Amino acid sequence: MYRKNCDHCNRPSFSSSEMGEWLCPVCGHDLTNYPFFNAVSLEKVSISSRWKKNLYKNPPE
Repeated sequence: MYRKNCDHCNRPSFSSSEMGEWLCPVCGHDLTNYPFFNAVSLEKVSISSRWKKNLYKNPPE
């Protein structure tokens, strides 16, 4: 599970997917390009460059 932190409302957002648009469930701010964190340990998670290429080259509709 992944976590992103919204800098607009200062609330966490959680997801199990690395792909797709990611909107803050509290304020609706776009968190798609924010870094991923492990939801339990809060350590930053790096996405493989292959995932990044596919994610930005072919965004989901």
